[in-house]
Amino acid sequence: MRKKSYLLLLPLAFATILVLRTDQPARAADHREAPAVNGAGEGDIGDIFAFVDPTDASRLVLQMGVNPFANPAVQGGYKFSPDFLYQWKIDNNGDNLEDLVVQVVFEGLPPAQTYRVYIAVPTAGLVGAVNVRAPGQPFLVGTTGVVVTAGDVMGFAGPRDDPFVVDIGQLNRILNGTQDVFRGFTTPVAAVGALRGRPVRSDGTSGHDGFGGFNGSFIVVSFPKAWVATDRVMSIWGTVSAPLGGGSYVQFERMGQQVFSTVFVPGPLRDIFNAAVPSEDAARFSNLVPDALTTADNDGTGNTIAGRRAVLTALGLTALPNGAPLALPANFGNTNRNLLRVALLPDVLRLDLNRSSGDLAIGVFGLQNGRRPADDVIDILLRLARELADVNFPGALGVPGSGPARAGALAFTDRRVLAVLQGTDFYEPDAVVADVSDSGNEKAIPNTFPFLPAPHPLPGAEGTLGFPRNP
Repeated sequence: MRKKSYLLLLPLAFATILVLRTDQPARAADHREAPAVNGAGEGDIGDIFAFVDPTDASRLVLQMGVNPFANPAVQGGYKFSPDFLYQWKIDNNGDNLEDLVVQVVFEGLPPAQTYRVYIAVPTAGLVGAVNVRAPGQPFLVGTTGVVVTAGDVMGFAGPRDDPFVVDIGQLNRILNGTQDVFRGFTTPVAAVGALRGRPVRSDGTSGHDGFGGFNGSFIVVSFPKAWVATDRVMSIWGTVSAPLGGGSYVQFERMGQQVFSTVFVPGPLRDIFNAAVPSEDAARFSNLVPDALTTADNDGTGNTIAGRRAVLTALGLTALPNGAPLALPANFGNTNRNLLRVALLPDVLRLDLNRSSGDLAIGVFGLQNGRRPADDVIDILLRLARELADVNFPGALGVPGSGPARAGALAFTDRRVLAVLQGTDFYEPDAVVADVSDSGNEKAIPNTFPFLPAPHPLPGAEGTLGFPRNP
């Protein structure tokens, strides 16, 4: 950086940010994030996961959760819709079009729902947003609630603990202006003063898991990864489609990477986004993603990756207890302002089958390598965003990124800047905040199929945890 006087102006910059407001609540990951799915829980994808089986490196595991915020007290009220078509779509040659489709269809009502799993190489009617059921016989027929194996395919469908972890309540308070950060603290820059946030509890945590104690309805399918073997990084996304007539189904919900729609897509556009397909994402939605910082100066103000690191360090946000460690190495280099757009669009999970099952590959492509139920995906996103997202500050402040409004930069009035400031939601004790391979879910993630914790029982039964307290 060419000048250091910007440190004297940090108080004004951040004081200005703190008074801003937003009325847009967050629904992470994709739980109840859009109008159309908000009233159709059976088709509302909360999360999808894709990973190599940690106990058998020859197998691929796909998971999809719907019915987010399922209350354990009313277990019989949650089902899979016999009307909907649930799908995973896999691109293994880099053209953002399906090369393999996994379809799941249900029949009947709880407690005796049955399902069929079809796996097909796409032909007419299996590519894009309007689909038909795959031809031929199903690879697997199962009953909800039990693991089923048929040849090389394993399947499960039924209630499970929702493994997604985030302090969604505090995130919404930050966005609406009633709180400033996840954990309250006073910055080393005296004029900034105290930032409003949660206190530290006796166990070293300060966060509250807004999804703790809730179940979801999950579909899990596993098959040999040789069926999609490739030397390329695969793209995987999940969809739910409703009957269109004439045997066709039209997509109304989809999900790829964690919280993309929640963080980047404005509420009025989310139904439009959910109905789109990955091959359209770059052309239609790139304007929703900000520029990335680079090793070069983006605007002549020291607005570089190193400059951002200096700002975060000066505010005391790169070391516990006030902030998570920086995610990127000090020598991280980037010359592409479109780095975030390339990483986030199309909105798909990227999975390299040739990496070990525990290799997260954070920031190498997309946000991480595939997604496992235990991955601390919120902290991964927060840390990468705070180090890489360009922010536009008013020219008079003289801070990195200050100057006239720039297309592609987040406005300094955007309270998402505060949401990512600490790089963590502090749900876990400080001693393990740096470990993003474990989200700290209230129930241990099993290492056997279907790789999801058992559902929370009816309240009062053995194993009842209740909902974690909200300090």
